[in-house]
Amino acid sequence: MYRSLLSFSLLAAGLAASAQQYVHQVVVLSEGYFDFGTQTQVTPVTLYSYDPAQGTTQPVAVINNARFGTHVQVEGPFIYVAADSFLLKYDADTYTLLDQEIVTGIRRFDFWNDQIILSRGEVGGLPHYLEVRDKNTFDLEYIVAPVDGLSHSGEDVVVVGDKAYIAVNNAFDWGNVVGYVGVLDLVSEIYSQIDLGPGGTNPENIMVDGSRLWTLNNTDFTGSSISRIDLSNSSLDLTESIAVGSGCAASEMAEEKVFFMEYAVGQVARYDVNTENVLDTLAGSIAVYGLVNDPINNQLYTTTTDFFSTGELFTMSYTGILTSVGAVGPNPGKIDLDIRGIQAVDEVNPGAFALAPNPANEMIALTFGVEPAGNVRVLDAAGRVVSETNINGARRFQLDISALAPGQYTVLAAGSAQRFAKL
Repeated sequence: MYRSLLSFSLLAAGLAASAQQYVHQVVVLSEGYFDFGTQTQVTPVTLYSYDPAQGTTQPVAVINNARFGTHVQVEGPFIYVAADSFLLKYDADTYTLLDQEIVTGIRRFDFWNDQIILSRGEVGGLPHYLEVRDKNTFDLEYIVAPVDGLSHSGEDVVVVGDKAYIAVNNAFDWGNVVGYVGVLDLVSEIYSQIDLGPGGTNPENIMVDGSRLWTLNNTDFTGSSISRIDLSNSSLDLTESIAVGSGCAASEMAEEKVFFMEYAVGQVARYDVNTENVLDTLAGSIAVYGLVNDPINNQLYTTTTDFFSTGELFTMSYTGILTSVGAVGPNPGKIDLDIRGIQAVDEVNPGAFALAPNPANEMIALTFGVEPAGNVRVLDAAGRVVSETNINGARRFQLDISALAPGQYTVLAAGSAQRFAKL
């Protein structure tokens, strides 16, 4: 997601206070479908974009010569993708391919300053399973080799502060899975591991809750467990069984709960991180394949698939209410949010676009500092367009909001934005 480095000056603090955030797009990586029996790429790996403002989903990049995709993440103005043995970088607005590098067995990655920390895994093994590269040039900076303490394949990578945490599972050596959380100190470049114990083998996903790190573990695929690590002292303080089976990497933390796919019932379950118990199963939810939290609109984005021909993206409330938003190709397992900031108009271009009254009930008046062009769009709290009207170049414009339900809305016009409350 878009991240900003704020200086400690009063001016920057003032700008930050007036900034608003919205979900510009949801990027979904469809793994496509490769028939390993015939060694044929039936459907290529494809990157999709869902625009919440327009309510539209479209393919934006096709990745050829890749049998599958393993990760997608938005970082600054770029979308980074791991697909088969490729690391790729796209422009987040034009979707132009800007760079690519062959990285055999690339799995997942995360960022620290100008570095990208990536895990690797491959059937038959690799010389090393963790690399640190320059995120701008993809040049290799250093590796973590078996002699450094990492001798097994990894999966998820999450950076917290100056440390990268890696889910180490040895998942490509069938029947010989392990369970560790690798810790790479990104300042000293020293690697260490935390043993998740006999019940914590095959960690897939890493989630962070303040000073606690959680892993969702698929064990030997006959059951699932959850582990907790105290980040203050890098110690394991919990591993417990939570389900007969759960989806590979289909877990996410929101509202102090871990949402995860429970295969036994084909629905999403919730684990309460405070009571340390499975809270419930969300009746009416679906068998999810990918899952990501949207903290801006207090909902989840999730996907489902038949694993060979179709895939679909949904929004899901924290209580399991689903809304379909579009087709995204088969095996859409990885999702990320492109979160951007809307700066308050008076900080960017004083007087360019004023809105009154606020709050309002029937009508709002829009006043422009220059002659505007284009349309006025009103977005609800979920980023959906609820009305669109042509401005016709009017410097003052009356907008009828009487039909809107009470709540918070954003008006987009003439390249600027203002929020208002509907009574």
